[in-house]
Order: sequence, then structure tokens, then C-alpha cells
Amino acid sequence: MLRKFFGKGEAPARPTEAHSVEDLIVLERWEEAIERLQSRVRAQPQDLHSHLRLADVYIRLGKGAKALDEYLLVADSYTQQGFHDKALALLTKVARVAPDEEQVQARVQRLQRLKQLEHSRVLAIEGLLSGQEELDPLARLSPLEAQQIWESVAASDLVRKLGGDQLKRLFAGAALMVWEQGELVAERGSSIERMFLVVRGQLEAFVSTPDGKLHQLRVLTTGDLFGERALLEHRPWPATVRVLERSRLLRIDRAGLERALVGNPDPRQMLEALRSQRHDREVAAAVEKLLASGD
Repeated sequence: MLRKFFGKGEAPARPTEAHSVEDLIVLERWEEAIERLQSRVRAQPQDLHSHLRLADVYIRLGKGAKALDEYLLVADSYTQQGFHDKALALLTKVARVAPDEEQVQARVQRLQRLKQLEHSRVLAIEGLLSGQEELDPLARLSPLEAQQIWESVAASDLVRKLGGDQLKRLFAGAALMVWEQGELVAERGSSIERMFLVVRGQLEAFVSTPDGKLHQLRVLTTGDLFGERALLEHRPWPATVRVLERSRLLRIDRAGLERALVGNPDPRQMLEALRSQRHDREVAAAVEKLLASGD
């Protein structure tokens, strides 16, 4: 009792080390909080919560550049882990603090594109698999094969131009074909109404002149569309297309195209996307020029 009366019974003050980071922040002991958080992230770089708290403290101290580095590190980690919504939410918060930061806006645009691609991926694979239902089970694509096809064409011009619903429609009417080196996919003058999307491999469009010379006009590779004149305009093939190396192609024929267009809310968008690369038109112009020159 006497010890308590004279103050000798009071508990000693907790040393600084006894304070948690949250305590230090509440007490506005910013530098100590920063030191503690920096120690944590050095020891555990993947401790994203500590990176975020460190960024928040930097903001309190007006150290915007350092806070931005921490926020971007966390956003990039979320993106790498596939947590696109979390990354976008964080970057949206950062954009309010630093609206003129170009790197923040660039990351937001990239994430929006990734989200769109993920949506397209799911629907495109659904389309590829649904298009196999009428085939013999042994001839059908597996989900893994459909995913591999998507990975090959995800960066193509066609995927950039079409949304997920349109890709699902188009791929549902397509068939995967494998061509060996030296095989002819189409011959000049042929009226076969088909077009192809190159999934993997290389092909060449060439023509032979009356003197017997072969002239390579174009090399076609992953993501290229060809045959649009034959399928969409009912015109003969302007050149012969030969396989340079073993190739995997998605074939779209008349029945597949009609299947993709029936009930399509925007058929013009699909047709424009299929025409957009204009390989056939350019090859036809090159053939006409070549034959006119007499070379």
C-alpha cells in the first residue's frame, strides 16, 4: 500500500520496442514506424501489408514519391498473382492522390486490358470446346489444348478487335487443323471458300510466273488471318499457300461463319475484324503487279 502511495508501485513505461507499428502510427512517431516497417519488408519482401502501411506513413509525412514506389510495388504483386481487381482498386486510390502520374495511368490501362483479356480467354475457350461437341470424342480438343490455342493467338490483331462474346461465336464455328511441311493449304485459282487463323507455324504465299520462277509474296505466321477473299468475297485464291514448317491452323468455312453470324448482335464487327489484316488483298495486288511486269 505504501509503495503504491509513494508511486513506487507504478508499472515502468514500456520501452519503444514494446510498441507495435500501429501504436507508433497512433502516437505519430513516424520515423520509428518507418524504421520498423522498412526492417520488416527487408526481411520479408512479400509482406504486402507492411509495404502498404509504409506507403501510408510516407503519405502522412508528405513523401509522395516514396509512397508511390511502395503502392506500385504492391499493385504489381497483385497483378502477378492474378488479383486484377485488387490491383485496380489500389491504383484507383493512388490515382486520386497522384492524378498526373503517367506510370499509374499506364498500369491502370494495362490492368483493364488484362481483365478484358481474361474475360475473352474464358469465352474463347468455351467456344473452342463447344465447337468440338459433334466430333468423335477421340478427335476433340482437350481444355489444355484449347488453352494452348488461346495463348498462341491472345496477342493477335483478331483478339484485339473482337470481344469475348464475338470470339466465342467465331471459335465455336472453327476447326483445328494440323499441316505438315510442304503441304499446300490452298492453290492459286482455287474456289474453296475457307479462311484460316495461324495458331502456330509458318506458311508462305507464292506464285509462279510463266517462265517457271517461284515468287514468295508473303510469309504468314502466328496470329495471321488469310483466305478472307475466298470466304467473304467468293473470289478465287490469288496465290498458292504452302506450309514452311509444321503448322496448326484454325479453319473457318462457310458453315462455321454462318454459325458465328446467326443471331450475332453485331455481325459487321466480326466481318470487319476478319477482313482487317487484308493479307489476301495485298497478295492479289502483288500478283497482279508481278504478272503485269512480265518478270
